[in-house]
Amino acid sequence: MRLILVALLIMSYGFLFSQNTKSYTCSRITQEPVIDGVLDEEVWKTGNWEGDFVQRQPIDNSKPSQETYFKLYYTDNCIYVAIKSMDTQADSIDSRLVRRDKQEGDMVAVHFDSYNDSRTSFSFFVNAAGVKSDVLFSNGGSNEDPNWNPIWWVKTTKDANGWYAEMKIPLSQLRFSKTGNKVWGFEVSRYIFRLQELSLWQPIPQTASGWVFNFGKLYGISDIKPKRIIELAPYVSGGFESFEKEEGNPYADGSNFIHGIGVDGKVGLTNDFILDFTINPDFGQVEADPSQVNLTAFEVYFEEQRPFFVEGGNILDFKITPGNHDAARDNLFYSRRVGRIPQYYPDLRDDEYIDFPIATSILGAMKISGKTKEGFSLGVMESLTKEQKAPIYYQGNEREQIVEPLTNYFVARAQQDINQGNTIIGGAITSTNRFYED
Repeated sequence: MRLILVALLIMSYGFLFSQNTKSYTCSRITQEPVIDGVLDEEVWKTGNWEGDFVQRQPIDNSKPSQETYFKLYYTDNCIYVAIKSMDTQADSIDSRLVRRDKQEGDMVAVHFDSYNDSRTSFSFFVNAAGVKSDVLFSNGGSNEDPNWNPIWWVKTTKDANGWYAEMKIPLSQLRFSKTGNKVWGFEVSRYIFRLQELSLWQPIPQTASGWVFNFGKLYGISDIKPKRIIELAPYVSGGFESFEKEEGNPYADGSNFIHGIGVDGKVGLTNDFILDFTINPDFGQVEADPSQVNLTAFEVYFEEQRPFFVEGGNILDFKITPGNHDAARDNLFYSRRVGRIPQYYPDLRDDEYIDFPIATSILGAMKISGKTKEGFSLGVMESLTKEQKAPIYYQGNEREQIVEPLTNYFVARAQQDINQGNTIIGGAITSTNRFYED
């Protein structure tokens, strides 16, 4: 079961809800705390803890059943967050060991609108067992990308008074402008599983339209600069698989060696835009898709989990059907078609054998994505997949059959936020070019 926490946070997109906006001032520190979930460092002992949460579910705008407190500090490189989740029934705290991004049990989260565009939130969740989850919200909160996986650290502990979370979030994982003192949208949330209770630091009533544009404000962060990102990750992979040998089939001799070589890279072009590129990528470490039986004439929709396509995916996402139903997945660009299983399967004689590829090789891909502080977003992606051939064996002779042509995929999207992010204008262009031999 995917926890209700994200579902409760997502609300319909509309006009700003009139309310009193809370603010929190973050201070700079020089001594970094140890991320162990034990809030015994001097930095956590000084100053006041922020609290005064308001319940949103199940009873809107009421006092929460349990108290919650938090503190934030920052350095040149990271933001540090401590959250105290007090509980008068500590033995009833729901601590579930689940896989990353599976939101179950008692949870807390911090949400940063570091663009301060009232549309985008970088959200960091952790449950009482220390399992972390991260979601990139866009379009005011109506779109979520759970496949966004930034690098950050968190530890939790529990005692007779409740449970505690200590976070370290690198500033390089957020996006923000270079100039001036920073003013960010900000929210802290807590979910108590046994009570199905969601409480927020900045109250957002159930009747409010939108999510991100109702955040409180985070002040005090200054004299920091976006980190210039330059990453290069070459790889060499190898593997061995064994299977049952098939008599007469030269492609099923009982074993197979797998190898590959390539490189991934990321370059910060400016403070706002990032170039990602990959040559002969290997996505073997990505979680496999769930098995499904498809008896329809339409392809099965799968979530994108490959890192290259996830980065900046919220900008390239251009849904053409409104709503939250299955049809709302209709999109001008579906990245899972890049590198998919070859689509042509030749007719074979009874005594013919084929070594059919399980995927189409991606020769290379490049993507530029980002958003300026003025609210202009741009995403451009170009990729090239290999002409894929399948060898066919027949009575001692072998031939090759093209099962997927050389293909170029292109998508570009630009949009501009206006009216404090309540309205956007923009457009998208896509093209797919397949090159067949004469």
